[in-house]
Amino acid sequence: MDRFLGEVKDGRFFLKGEEFKHAKVKRIKKGQIIEVNDLKGNVFTGIVEEIEKNLIKGKILKKLPVKEENFFLQLFLGVPNRPSKIDDLIEPISQLGVSQLIPVITERTAVKEQDILKKINRWKKIALNSIKQCKRLYPVEILNPIKLEDIQTKAEKRIVFFEREKQFSLKKEKIKKAKSAAVFIGGEGGITDNEIEILTKKGFRPASLGDYILKMETAVIVGICQVNFVYR
Repeated sequence: MDRFLGEVKDGRFFLKGEEFKHAKVKRIKKGQIIEVNDLKGNVFTGIVEEIEKNLIKGKILKKLPVKEENFFLQLFLGVPNRPSKIDDLIEPISQLGVSQLIPVITERTAVKEQDILKKINRWKKIALNSIKQCKRLYPVEILNPIKLEDIQTKAEKRIVFFEREKQFSLKKEKIKKAKSAAVFIGGEGGITDNEIEILTKKGFRPASLGDYILKMETAVIVGICQVNFVYR
């Protein structure tokens, strides 16, 4: 069943703007039953009753049971030299349950902060659209970029995946359920020794992702999967 993001009020739902366009692309018709996420933690089924020029209206049929997310996962991501690479990462990290994405300006980031800021709205839009496919309640929260030395987190578990770490990997870690985790993954060129020292002082534990050097995009997926398996 198709899911849309809509306003719900007094037993009715309304699809506007981008969601109206999405419904038109999906060829939604009168009498069709759809799911509606009100972005307030609720999901409903509803039946389409009216299709106007820029608005779809319908009647709510019932509220669906939803699973509350009890694991908070932060991803601190070193900004690559082509920030557009992050565009393609938003959807998979949404599917993998990342709660918050924080772009990080590192020693090897060659992009100006104002150029990163120009991408934030696009990333938020991708995050919002992606929750319809994977049926999350809320999109990944995307924050403005910060410098590595300004990283702050209250996460219970903190991991920095580091290509030169040889001793520790999450494959050696016993499954330890936690309520929250923070992951740091660097961009092109990896993480410097100085940055590892800073992150270690902030409570991040260096961990290996294996014998090979991975591209940032691959490291993000592999790293998040490992953290989910061990701590979620």
